[in-house]
Amino acid sequence: MTEGSTRGGLPEGLASLAGFQLAKCGWWLEQRLEEELEPLGIRVRHFLVLAMLSTSESLSQQEMADYLLLDPTLMVGLVDDLEARGFCERARDPRDRRRYRVRVTEDGRALHRRARALADAVGDDVFGRLPDGELGTVVRAIGQVMEPFWAEQAVRPRRKR
Repeated sequence: MTEGSTRGGLPEGLASLAGFQLAKCGWWLEQRLEEELEPLGIRVRHFLVLAMLSTSESLSQQEMADYLLLDPTLMVGLVDDLEARGFCERARDPRDRRRYRVRVTEDGRALHRRARALADAVGDDVFGRLPDGELGTVVRAIGQVMEPFWAEQAVRPRRKR
């Protein structure tokens, strides 16, 4: 391509960087989902907490912070907010009194279902240009790329320095 050329409106130097494209795709999805979730009174981070809890009996605040790569103090605030609104409950972990275990309530499950439908609609809209079956290929490929990262996270969670 010639100097100054673009691909889909983006300078070729950026369009050819898979990491840049993936990061911006994630940012775009998050922004779109934030707008859709606003009428429900939650943000994307609240949705992600509910998504984790809706498929787990309970998780500790630390486990959730590790999965989302969030500072634990941010997780405490998210759980405080969801708990105050009746979407989750937390209790001391009987095996470690320093830890809290969090579980989703029925109201939280209902909110998660509504939020998940919105998230799916945003995903369908954003990825709708892909031919049938290609999104599954993309998801599997990203999963393969991320597998070593998530395996390392399970052994040694990343901490902010």
